[in-house]
Order: sequence, then C-alpha cells, then structure tokens
Amino acid sequence: MQITIDGKKINVKNGITILEAAEKAGIKIPTLCYHPDLKPEGRCGICIVEANGKIMTSCNNKVSNGMIIQTNTENIKKQRKINAQLIGCNFEKEEEFRKWLALEELPDIDELKFKSKPSELIDESCHDIVMDFTKCIMCGRCVQKCRDLQTVNAICYSKRANGTIVGKSLGKKLIETTCVGCGQCSLVCPTGAIKEKEYIEDIKKLLKDKKYHIIAQTAPSIRVAIGEEFGMPAGSLVTGKMVSALRKVGFDKIFDTNFGADLTIMEEASELIDRIKNKKLLPQITSCCPGWVNFIETFYPEMLPHLSSCKSPHQMFGAILKTYYAKKVGINPKNIILVSIMPCTAKKYESCREEMIIDGVKDVDYVITTREAAKLIKSFNIDLSKEEDSEFDNPMGKGSGGGAIFGTSGGVMESAIRTAYYFLTGYDYPKIEFRSIRGDKGIRETSIKIGDTKLNLAIVHTLSNARKVIETIKKNPNKYHFIEIMACPGGCIGGGGQPKPTTRDIIKKRSEAIYKEDKNLKIRQAHKNPQIMELYKTFLDKPLSEKSRKYLHTNYHDRSKCSR
Repeated sequence: MQITIDGKKINVKNGITILEAAEKAGIKIPTLCYHPDLKPEGRCGICIVEANGKIMTSCNNKVSNGMIIQTNTENIKKQRKINAQLIGCNFEKEEEFRKWLALEELPDIDELKFKSKPSELIDESCHDIVMDFTKCIMCGRCVQKCRDLQTVNAICYSKRANGTIVGKSLGKKLIETTCVGCGQCSLVCPTGAIKEKEYIEDIKKLLKDKKYHIIAQTAPSIRVAIGEEFGMPAGSLVTGKMVSALRKVGFDKIFDTNFGADLTIMEEASELIDRIKNKKLLPQITSCCPGWVNFIETFYPEMLPHLSSCKSPHQMFGAILKTYYAKKVGINPKNIILVSIMPCTAKKYESCREEMIIDGVKDVDYVITTREAAKLIKSFNIDLSKEEDSEFDNPMGKGSGGGAIFGTSGGVMESAIRTAYYFLTGYDYPKIEFRSIRGDKGIRETSIKIGDTKLNLAIVHTLSNARKVIETIKKNPNKYHFIEIMACPGGCIGGGGQPKPTTRDIIKKRSEAIYKEDKNLKIRQAHKNPQIMELYKTFLDKPLSEKSRKYLHTNYHDRSKCSR
C-alpha cells in the first residue's frame, strides 16, 4: 500500500505501525514508553502524529492505504510538550527532568505545570532493587516485563483513574512481594526510577584500606557487554581491556568466574550422573541462576527436590577463594574482600543468603552489575576502550570454553554434557559443539545418547517459559532428564544488570561473541582445566566429596509464605 508521511510518498507492507513506516522512510518520531521487545501500549503520548487529520499514537496504530501522516506540525509539538509535562509530574527537580529530556532527545518544556507528590518516595527494602517513585513517568515498561515476560506480577498498576500509579502488589514493600530480583524492570526503566542497589562508594572506600586484600571476579557475560558502556559496538569482546581497567582501579587481583563455572560443571555433571545411576529423582534442574532459584522457591517450592544442590559459579568461586586460595597465599579469609562483577541484580541477594556463609565467612562480599562496574571504572577517569590487553591473575584466572559459554542460554547445558559424556564413557564427544542446544527459542528440547543412555534435555529462558515447563513436568515427570533454566532473555547476556539498551538484536551479538571466545580457547571442557585439576588434587579430592559438599553445595527453601 502507499502512504504519505510529511509529504513523502512511500510504499509499505500491510500491518506495520505508523512508527515502523516512519522509520522506513527515515523520519524520526520521538518515543518514550516504546521498546522494541515489548508490545506497544501508547501510554506516554510522546510518539503522537496526525493521521488523516486525527491525533493518534504512532507506536500502536497501524497504517492504512492512502493514509496521510504529519509527524511534526505546530499542533503536534504543542501536544507533545503537554504530554511531557504530564510525564514529569512526579519529578521533584525540574532541572533534573530537563536534563533527562535532553538526554533522551525528547521535547523540552517551558515549565513543570503539573505536580503530583507520590504517596511513597523511595523503596529500598530489597538487597537488589531500589524503586524511586519521584522519577516514575508511568511508561509502564516495568509492569509489562514483570507481568508478561516473567509472570511474577510484583510490580503493577495501583489505584484508579487520575490517581493510577506504578506500584507494588497490594501496596506492600518490594521485599514483601513476589519480586525475584531479576532486574528486568530496571533494564527497561528510562529514567532510573527502578535501578539496582549500588555499592560503588563502599568498594571505593575499601580499595583505599590497605588492611584488606581486595579481589574482583568477572562473570562470563561481562566481557561481551561492558564495552557498550564505553561506546564500543554491541558484542565487542573486551576481556583483556576489562582486566587492565579493573587493575588500574586498584583491585589486588583480578580473577575469572569462568574458573567457578568450570568447577560448577564438575559438580553438576557428577550430580546428574549420580541421579541417573542410582535412580534418584529426575529431572535435575540447574541452579546457577538466582532469579530462577528465587522463582521456584516462591512459586513452586514443591519442585525444589529437582533443583541441583550446586551453588552458582561465583558463589563456588568465593567459597574456594576464602579457603583454598587464602591458605595458599597465607591471608586470613576475614581480610579478603571479594567483589563479584555480574550481569545480574538477583546475585546481590544471593550473596547475602545465610546459606552462603560457611564457618562464619561469606563466600562473596559485594556484587556489582555491569553498569556499576562501568560507573566505577569511569569514576577513575579510565576509558576501558583505550586500555591495552592484560591477563587474569592466577591461580584462579583460567577458564575453559565450557565456562565461557555459561553466559548465554544453553551454555550451562552444553558445558555439562561435554563433561558428563567424558565422565560416563572416558572419551570426548565426537563433536564438541552441541548445535541442537543453541538458539534463542524460549523453550528448546533435544535428546542425546551417551553410551546406552538416552537423555532428554530442555533449555529454557525467561520465567514465563520456566512456568510452562514446570507445569509440564508436574503432569509428565518422566519427560526430561536434565533442564537448564535462566530467568532473563538469552540468559546472563540479557541480565537485569547489563548495559542499556539491551534488546533481542544486542543479545544476539553478545551471544555470538561468547561462542567466538569458546572457539578461540585451547581448552574447551571444564574437566581439562589444569587449575581445576590442581584444585581437586590438592584440596577437594573429587567431585561430590565431603569437602566439595561442604563448600560447593547448598540447600534451597520454601519461601512461598515469607519474604526474601
């Protein structure tokens, strides 16, 4: 069909929106609540246009044949300003709101004419997420993520008519709701009204205190995302630059969480084999993702026996750091501070769980997100993009390709199968890459034969898909043997603490970078990591040993009737 936008005739496909048609014509319409991964709801009114003489939102109205559209008339500009003023009614400081409008390339305002003081200002009740209602513009992105993508419904619309606000279920504190801390709400919040609880200033103070030996560990998905915070293209692999920048910040050692991921695979693959050989409960479900762990504890506690008893990689790393490493270098573990740099907000709460304290020592002291890590680096006037490459420190700085792919959906499963196959047969699988496991479909199923055993596998990402799979298992307990579940889209590369924006296209580029790193590494299986072999030889003895169970495994609990 043919339409006319700002006097320009263009041919477009039936069914696309006015906004999509304008983009095709190279005409920019300002947007705010619109996000390419969410269903457009037209809530903010910034993307309004005149179509056939009527004012309408462009993000959720479709073109029709012969439609004549004006995107920037004086009337439209005036109406957009009014809508911008309405959006800013919760902002306490007009100057701050103006700066934000300029940053987002939105229409400026003459003054904030409409003022509405929120009933609650700031909710800091959780370990991971902070909600600042003085910055909420009611765009509704957070509600869509929490309700539609994660089916958690901790954030929702409250009250009615002109008094409608974005709030929390039943007006509770966030910590009292079903929030699982995944942070997907913070990832799409355009104003910072929802964000992670920051610990940057605490860490900067500690870095000046010579009493402490301060160590940073970085998750597999950080190195393919943090470059975006410094203007680099999505999917830039910046491992060496990241290590150099963190060393300049002042950390005493920079270690690799891929080491912890390899350790997780040694234990998790052994646990799977133990369940199969000894006819214990199946399917086994991965426990690496704390957002998923919070979800099953809250919504499906009766399914907890299916959950692997393994701690997540960064927690395993911390437990070994405060024991094996502390003894090796002769430092009191209480004088070691471990900072985990993670793509995830839920790991902030995970590190505070009582189960993650052994003999009075916390596995992990602080968790900061990719965004916080970039902020920390920038506060020292360091441009990561201009850093030279350098290597992780030893003896916990080496990871296999199997550890590297933990950062993307399907990576834990693929790495576990690489090692489980070897443990069961004594041979490597003929093809090291399990292509049938990869992809971006929300629920992926495949089967693999190891010896005489056929394993049915499922890989799942987002909690709405996790809910579907759990309901399937309840009806058909024998359908799967092993399931990987990640709370965020694409796994950790789409985590709630990753750089903004994070969209499907960007997640795809980060995933490609992770598989590229795996391919470039000489060692691609966890059981071949020499530092892991040394750890078992000199400290842990073997997977699932008494010492391994003490430091690397844990229990999870029914939290359906209590807050996190």
